Parts: sequence; C-alpha cells; structure tokens
Amino acid sequence: MSRPETCPVDPADRDELLAICKRTFQKPRPDGTLARQFHSKTHACLRATLTIDPPDDPAVCHGLFAKPGRYPALVRFSNSFFQDDAGPDARGMAIKLSGVAGDVCEGAPPGQQDFVLMNEAIGPARDAKEAMHLFRALDGIRKLTAAAVLAPRYLFPSILPWQARWRYFAFLCGSGFKHLRGHDLAQMTYNSVTPYRLGDGATKFLVRPDAAALARRPLKGRDFCARLQAALDTGPIRFEFCLQPRANENDPIEDARIAWQSPVHVVGRLEIPPQDARTSIALGDQLAFSPWNCVAAHEPLGSVNALRRDAYAASAANRGADAVPPAYAWGGDPD
Repeated sequence: MSRPETCPVDPADRDELLAICKRTFQKPRPDGTLARQFHSKTHACLRATLTIDPPDDPAVCHGLFAKPGRYPALVRFSNSFFQDDAGPDARGMAIKLSGVAGDVCEGAPPGQQDFVLMNEAIGPARDAKEAMHLFRALDGIRKLTAAAVLAPRYLFPSILPWQARWRYFAFLCGSGFKHLRGHDLAQMTYNSVTPYRLGDGATKFLVRPDAAALARRPLKGRDFCARLQAALDTGPIRFEFCLQPRANENDPIEDARIAWQSPVHVVGRLEIPPQDARTSIALGDQLAFSPWNCVAAHEPLGSVNALRRDAYAASAANRGADAVPPAYAWGGDPD
C-alpha cells in the first residue's frame, strides 16, 4: 500500500461549511452565549490516566504508541445532537492527553494529544463532498429533532430508490439500535471513525470497556451523568485503548461509511477514578477538543478530517473555548 497523504480542502466548501455551522448549529442561547456546534451536551469531563503498553509488534509501535508511558487525561462524554438523554443519539467520547512528546500538527498546542470518538464504527457521509451535501440539506432547520436529522433531501436526492443514501439511513438506525440496548456510557465502545497516520500507514482508534464494565447491569430511568456517577461510586471505570491498523486497500481512507475489517490491537488502558461527575460538566463546556490537536505522528487523514479542521477551530473560537485546560482540571486548586 502507498503511504496515505492528507487531503486539501476546497476553500469554497470550507467557507460554506463554516457559514452553515454558525447559522444553523451554533445559534445564540437565551443568555447570548454559544454552545458547541455539535456534541454540545456534556455529561461529564473526568480526570483519567491513559497507560500505554504496546505489544511487541512493529505495525503499531509508532508515535505515542512506540514505547510504554503514562499520561494524565481528561475524558469528556457527550450527546451528538440532542439535550434529552432519553432519545436515540450518537454518544461521544473525547480524550485529551497531557505531557505528550513530539512535534505537533500546525496550530496544535504542544504536549497535547486529543482523540475524538463516538459510539459508531462508521460515519454519516462517505467523504468531504458527500458531507457538504448533508450539511446543505440540514442548513436552515429551526430545531434539531430526529425528523430533521433524518434529512430527507439528503437521504432521497431523487425519486429513484437506487440513488438513495441507504448507508446514511443505516448509520441513523445503528444509533437507534444502540440506544434500545440501554447501555451506560461506561459500557459503550467508541471509535474514531476516520483514519490517522501511523508510521507509513494509517490506523483507526477504538476505546472499549473492560469486562467488569460490561458485566454491570445498566441503570434505568436516570440521565447519563447520574449513571456515570453510579458507576464511579463502585470504583474506577476502565477501558481498553486499541489501534486498528489499516491492513490493505479494502480498508478505505476515503470512505467513512465503511468499517475496517483489520485486526484490533490493545495498546493501552484508560482508567477513570472515582470523582464527582456533575461538577465536571462546566470544565467540559469550556474546553475545546479537536482531532487536529495532536502530534504529527498521528496526523488526521482523509477529506472528512480535512474538512473538520476549520470547523472545529471555528466552533471553539466562536464560543471562546480553549484547547489548553486550566491547571485545576488535573486535580489542583481551582483558585
């Protein structure tokens, strides 16, 4: 396989996307403040530790995963679109590491590595071009509802059924089925969906719960923050951090709708110790996460990631968010 390269973004598409996101997905709240354009609801933003213990396999030992290490982490859990936890939605996990060595991508804070994940293995659009079609179909909606997110104009671009975007429909159905299973946030598997550089190849990131979390009975009738707190009150929440290196051309760089079939390698463990989940929400709201806040060794790949770069930056700038956490975020005195 050839070494994957980054994709340039059409300036016209970039400007159009930023305008759509600002007027449709980042409208001022009653108090005049702005939320995130997407994943605006924070369930918690918790202190954690990521311990890297890579296997003796040259396919995965690159960048952050080249040698063992321990990194302070912040882990933000979120909803993709809706404020109500009772409805189907994609759930997000964003991880921010501190103390990471290595050159960073242009504009990224030194010493940091972000991972932006969700509980779906596939994305809603194939590539940047198709993503722009989706955003155009959603542009101007007055309120985010399940019917609005269905985006009929995008799903059915013509009356011909074979031209329908059935993979988008499958993506939405996947969120619905996962919601019906009733899993807590600590019991979900989170995926990067898009690929990132790993040596001369590419990888996807995957974070999955350990056996103890999966064995716990999900709590019913409570919001996700309360359910996280109930899990934390019984002890640490643990996840396996995994890489899924690209094996061959059947694992596409430029089609986020297709789940890779290559083997998954456990390279570390993420541990979230007991703490107060609800008081951490404000920290999650003021922080900015981005797939482009990363070391150059794990540069985001593909046109979807290229399109996300300016969108994430604009969303954070509009609401005055900072990618660098305050000192108290790591457990110090807030004063």
